[in-house]
Amino acid sequence: MTSNRHRKPVGQVPVPLFIFSAVSLLLGFMTELLGVFDGANDSLQTSWEASGFVFRKVSGLPEGIGVLVVALASAGVCNSILASPGDGRRVVLGISALILAMAFLPAFAVWGVFWKPCGMTLAVFWSWISSFLYARSHLMPCEMMPAETVENVIPLSGAQAAKQHSDHSIRADG
Repeated sequence: MTSNRHRKPVGQVPVPLFIFSAVSLLLGFMTELLGVFDGANDSLQTSWEASGFVFRKVSGLPEGIGVLVVALASAGVCNSILASPGDGRRVVLGISALILAMAFLPAFAVWGVFWKPCGMTLAVFWSWISSFLYARSHLMPCEMMPAETVENVIPLSGAQAAKQHSDHSIRADG
């Protein structure tokens, strides 16, 4: 018999989704606004220009379109993590989101736009980590799926189950 102190509290999706995505956006926005990543962004831009790309425009946080893209990315990552059962899935989603955030750089480079990836990557990373830790320490709604009970069905066991499966395979082949 387990005691109540070892059970995880029941988690929610809407409130943590709003809080984590807003804090992530604010973190990415403020670090770019304060110039924390200026050196990294400048060195990335210089290395891409040295390899032959010509940039006509620089975009990303804190510009308007950058805020919108990062807000959608942060909210998307939070929602995906909070609505997915299992730590393995959450890790794969987080790593995929980080790879997609970094993929903005070459995608926009083709159009002659240098996308500053550091603020967005930090926002996506923070969004992932905060929602991952929350989901790990709470019992999320997606993990509480009730087991469906079907009325008037008797489960087969032993030889009856094996015979039923072999009969289905014969009908499918024949």
